[in-house]
Order: sequence, then C-alpha cells, then structure tokens
Amino acid sequence: MYETFWKVLCHFHIYGQTTSWRNRGVKQMSWVSYLFNDLNDKNVPVTRLAPSTNEEIAEIISASTSSYTTESNEDIFKLDTVFESFHLQAKIIISDRALLAGILTLWLKRCVVPTLPHEVIVTNVVYPMILLAHEKLISPSDDGD
Repeated sequence: MYETFWKVLCHFHIYGQTTSWRNRGVKQMSWVSYLFNDLNDKNVPVTRLAPSTNEEIAEIISASTSSYTTESNEDIFKLDTVFESFHLQAKIIISDRALLAGILTLWLKRCVVPTLPHEVIVTNVVYPMILLAHEKLISPSDDGD
C-alpha cells in the first residue's frame, strides 16, 4: 500500500513540477491525460503512462535537485543519508493499483467531494484513494457496531 502511495505521489509531484502547480494542485483532466495517453484521440487505443528514459529525466532535473543529503539526523535518517530525486521513479512502470488510485483522485474530486478550487486536484486526496485502491477503507458495517 505504501509503495503505491509513493508511486502516485512521485508522479503527482513530477507532473506538478513539469507543468507548473495550480493552486497547490494539478489540473484535473490534464492529470488523467498524464496517466493515460491518447485520451482525446478516438482513433487510437488509450495506453498507460510509459516509463521515462534517463535522458528524459535528466532534462527535467538539474544537478542540484538530483539528490538530497541530510545535514543532520532527521527522524530515523542519519547524517549524510542520500535520497535520490523522486523524478527517478518515472523510470519504473507505474503499477495497475497506482493507475487506479490516480484515476480515483479525479473521481473523488469531481464527483464525491467537489471542493475549491474546483479545477485542481490537491495532494490531500491521494492517500484516501490509495486506501480505496487497496480496499482498506472501512465500511460502516465493518466498524464492530
């Protein structure tokens, strides 16, 4: 479940940074178009997000953002722990569950809880959709009452 959460958040931030954020989120339909290619072309089958090449990723990230090194102990991470850029997640094929959670964010934002700003999806809707994609949400009949 957390692996799916990581994948969706990485792609959410990759997309947000490469297209510029809108009110701390991403535009709804363009987010879905990022996850699924050829949505607007009726003559071509819809395909999933393809993995990025090293060259494509190198174009997006600069040397200063290719990694982060802790300068002190940060929670459980010791001094000088190196974290690679989340942009490198784009090299990995996105899982079916991550795609499901990605499309569910649109459904939640547009149909279930339409909140301001109306045109963007913000990160706070991602985790509930990960739970739903993994069938971890508790229904009222499951609460023990």
